[in-house]
Order: sequence, then structure tokens, then C-alpha cells
Amino acid sequence: MRNAKNDSGSAEIELVLGVAFILIPIAMLVLLIPQWPESQTAARSSAKEAATLIVGASDAASGVEAAQQAVDRAAINLDQDLTMSVAGEWCRGCEITVTVTVVVPAIVIPGIGTTGAVDWSASSTARIDDYRSLDTP
Repeated sequence: MRNAKNDSGSAEIELVLGVAFILIPIAMLVLLIPQWPESQTAARSSAKEAATLIVGASDAASGVEAAQQAVDRAAINLDQDLTMSVAGEWCRGCEITVTVTVVVPAIVIPGIGTTGAVDWSASSTARIDDYRSLDTP
């Protein structure tokens, strides 16, 4: 039998190493993962709202302006970097496609900053009603 007085353990070292190299990286990963779907949802909902605002406006210019304001508000509220592009012709029965791109940080280290980023785009298409009146310049 071994004598307990002469037994020198390494539990203190194992605890520190376990926390530093296992627990903290896993906790950071758990905090990081929800940011990716949050950014995708922000882009999807902003694109849908912008497309709806454009086709519901009285003319193309005011519709694009209202859509850009809505995307800017969403970017401020959600603390995201959102950019918008519009494609399509302004006429009865035409479709307007709005694409919103969000920059998703790959790694966020609290207190230090971000490393890497991925651009993720979401598009939404809305149709201008066939029998609506349009203000054309």
C-alpha cells in the first residue's frame, strides 16, 4: 500500500489546464454560434420588408428610399452591417427583387474584436399589382 503523505497530485494543474483549454473555448463557441443564424434572419427579414415597401410605394424612387431607410434602421437596431441592392423594372405586373447582404463575423473574441468575416445574402421578390395606378415621371 502507498502512503498518502508522500502522494503528490496534479489536480490543481489539471483543473487550470482543463478550464483554459477545454471549458473556455467551448463557452466561446456556444456564445458565437447563435450570431450566425441571427445575422441570416436579419438579412432575410430586411429583404422581405424592403421588397414590400418598394412595390407598395407610389413611385420607384420613394419606394427605394423607404426601403433603404428600413434596411438602415434594421442595421442600427440589430447592430449588423447590412447593404441593399434592388433589381427589376418598375411597371404593372413586374417583379422587384431586393438583395440584402450582411457581413457575419467568423470569430468574435469578447474584449478583443473579430477575426474573419463571411458575406451572406438574402433575396426577396415582390410583384407590383397588375391593376394599380403608378406615378411615372
